[in-house]
Amino acid sequence: MTATGPISGVPRYSSRNNALLRLERNNRSLLSLEEKLKSYVCEPKTRSLYEKMESLKNGLGNLKSSNLEIITALKNHTLFFEDAKDRIREQLEKYNALELKVLEYIGMAKLHC
Repeated sequence: MTATGPISGVPRYSSRNNALLRLERNNRSLLSLEEKLKSYVCEPKTRSLYEKMESLKNGLGNLKSSNLEIITALKNHTLFFEDAKDRIREQLEKYNALELKVLEYIGMAKLHC
């Protein structure tokens, strides 16, 4: 079991494998969020919704690339777990914030149907 960090729900990882699993799980979740944004239900009806959706898509793409970069570096041992802890925690915080923004956007898009 891992202890939670100063931000509620963001764990402090004690092992490299736990952190890798969480980052890989987040990448799968990011793919799922991308699929939800592609849904016709989320099709933007206004300019501001379109801009918000594009911003979210860019954020999802950037977060996926950063996750993959960290995952690859940890697996190839070009980045040590101790050096990556803060970066991993930051990635998880960004994921949580982005997930909330996507869910908020989906709610707004549904209102404009």
